Amino acid sequence: MRVSIMQLVKLLFVTVFISGGTYTVAQDESDKKPPYDKDYVFFGATGGASLRESENENALVFIIKDQQKKGYNFLVTGGYFLKPTLALGGAVRYDESRITKVTEDTDGITADIQEAGSVLTTSAYGKFFIPLTPNKRFNLYTIAGLAWVADRYVVENYSQNLLTRTYTNKNTIQLGLTPGIQVFVVDGFATEVGVNVAGFSGSRKNVTENGVANSAVNTFDLDLKINILSLNISFYYYFPISKK
Repeated sequence: MRVSIMQLVKLLFVTVFISGGTYTVAQDESDKKPPYDKDYVFFGATGGASLRESENENALVFIIKDQQKKGYNFLVTGGYFLKPTLALGGAVRYDESRITKVTEDTDGITADIQEAGSVLTTSAYGKFFIPLTPNKRFNLYTIAGLAWVADRYVVENYSQNLLTRTYTNKNTIQLGLTPGIQVFVVDGFATEVGVNVAGFSGSRKNVTENGVANSAVNTFDLDLKINILSLNISFYYYFPISKK
């Protein structure tokens, strides 16, 4: 999701505007019963799908005569409040994609290409809250988390009566911080907007071609800059698990 700095400012302005209206309408009730507290849990789920078709697309060194892309993803996450300002949680995300295309290079050689990939991400994190209003309808939060990413990708290229199958196996460990803004639009339901600002990742990628090990790459990255392109928009449901 590509978001400019100006779009982010506008989004944060709308978030503040909504939270102000919510605070005015529900202040009396919320002061008696905050939307989250110790022994509360939260749960969120989201997903998406995409489909793209193209013909005679120029890819500089070759022409994509026909192409179909499709994919989907889903995310589930939840957590438990150890105290009013700290929750521990975990998340699972799964992405899958399929690509079928026919290409033609500058020499007129065509290739039938099939690509399939999946990414499984599991994470554990601590979530720290800073209320900005007495009724806790408008909050700042920071997520500090550790994630493991398993990326698997297969490409089959059939050209000039020769089939080449390439298998990529990549495993990544990530450690990062994500601050954001949270707004309770109605009781129990919250909208959150966060952005990655710092992170460390280490990965190992192994590539096998036609059953023979081709390459192995180890990568370590430290990123200390704000990544506007990693804007996260989420929706959660908060509820108590014990009566007080």
